Amino acid sequence: MKVSRRGFVGGALAFGAFGAFGASGAEPRLKFGVMSDVHIGSKPDAEATAEKALRWFASENVDAVLCPGDIAHSGLIQELEKFAAVWRRVFPGGRRPDGGRVELMISTGNHDVDGWSGRWNGFSEEQMDARRFNWKDNPVRTWRRLFGQEWSLVWRREVKGYTFIGSQWSSLNPPIVDYFREHAADLRGDRPFFYCQHAHPKGTCHGSYAMGGDKGESVAALSPFPNAVAISGHSHCAISDERTVWQGAFTSIGAGCVHAAAGGFGYDNVTAYWHPSYRRKLMGSIADPKSYGGDAKGGGCEVFEVYDDHLVVRRQSVEFMRPIGPEWMVPLPARSGGPLDFAVRRARREAEGAVPQFAADAKVVAEFCPGGHALEGVGHRGEPCIHVSFPRARTVGGSRVFDYTVEAAAEGMESPVVRRIVAAGFAYPEECADIPGECLFSANELPAGRTIRLTVTPRDCFGLSGRPLASTFAFGGKCVRRTFNAGADIV
Repeated sequence: MKVSRRGFVGGALAFGAFGAFGASGAEPRLKFGVMSDVHIGSKPDAEATAEKALRWFASENVDAVLCPGDIAHSGLIQELEKFAAVWRRVFPGGRRPDGGRVELMISTGNHDVDGWSGRWNGFSEEQMDARRFNWKDNPVRTWRRLFGQEWSLVWRREVKGYTFIGSQWSSLNPPIVDYFREHAADLRGDRPFFYCQHAHPKGTCHGSYAMGGDKGESVAALSPFPNAVAISGHSHCAISDERTVWQGAFTSIGAGCVHAAAGGFGYDNVTAYWHPSYRRKLMGSIADPKSYGGDAKGGGCEVFEVYDDHLVVRRQSVEFMRPIGPEWMVPLPARSGGPLDFAVRRARREAEGAVPQFAADAKVVAEFCPGGHALEGVGHRGEPCIHVSFPRARTVGGSRVFDYTVEAAAEGMESPVVRRIVAAGFAYPEECADIPGECLFSANELPAGRTIRLTVTPRDCFGLSGRPLASTFAFGGKCVRRTFNAGADIV
């Protein structure tokens, strides 16, 4: 087996699948960058963020850059023009600094295509039709003018002998299944090919944690090809999450989001602004500057190195411009029940006891806030609450904390009050992620004057739990702050 020019050290880089390898000095046959969900038009620094990612790709001498959608935020041609201008600054004439050719490959996403189209900018219908990328022949003219490429619902490119296939956003009804059926003969084989679309293929990388968009068409199209590697974005799921890589009938890898990372659904500190539950949640969104003091900085991009029988995926934080974690080795072709199967990895991690743990001297701080707390959501500002904080759980055996459950229980309560919160630094490089956990309980949820037991449990991305912290406290009109050294109470 050929390995990368960097040595692999046990399971941290290869998910425990291959043991240890020494560096062979071999160079990859192909190297390409992946950046998704740029959302130019959403934030003042979106263009600068995109440029940082592209300049990292240039420094890595990539052969291509793959963009799985949502380049624009409002679906406007002027937003795509800004991205094209950034591209030309970094890769003038489609060339990297050493003169090598760099191919740009884009698949559109829902923000590029669907009916956002400038409504956030107050445009009239006529203005939107003129400025909307996906209107009449605008895609054909825009793609040719900005990128020098022909527009197609399903596109195909060859880079250094490797095939890349992409499809546009699903509402345009690209004929994915038919395309792969018609081209099955020339796609089968040992050599990997790469497929790009915006939404994750249904039920693959990140699993049910990721939001939808793909209804299964790509899974049906790709399942006959164990040499297929799907690359997708849309969910904004953090690429610090080991579920970024999935293998079954084929390989599916998430591209994250270049400017920020989402924490997923079902969490008390993660809410999309458009969602009806946003104003009802006690805690503000982790990305809400009014609650957490600043936008989440978990954005990332990737460089793929392609070898004869495996990929190396390197993840880079755009905010901190350093690796998010160890590089990952992904064996090819894929196989169900193989070393990167979610269930296999979870069982191996559990058997090794590699789960995040609190330090023995970890402390829980409970504070009664009669005038409210800055962490409260928009619909609860100023309401009496109890603020609970605790240190970040330590990474054990490469297993870093992904989320926490915090339970508050007292005698006479029918059931505990539970908060599920994403670890605040979950998407950051490990050395930047030492951020305490915190959550809120409404004063109306917990009985004043009674002894309340707090239990905080850290979990990794596969749902495996470390030892919890457990402490007791009581709050009342005169109680303002109490700190607990919970090390002796670990259960």
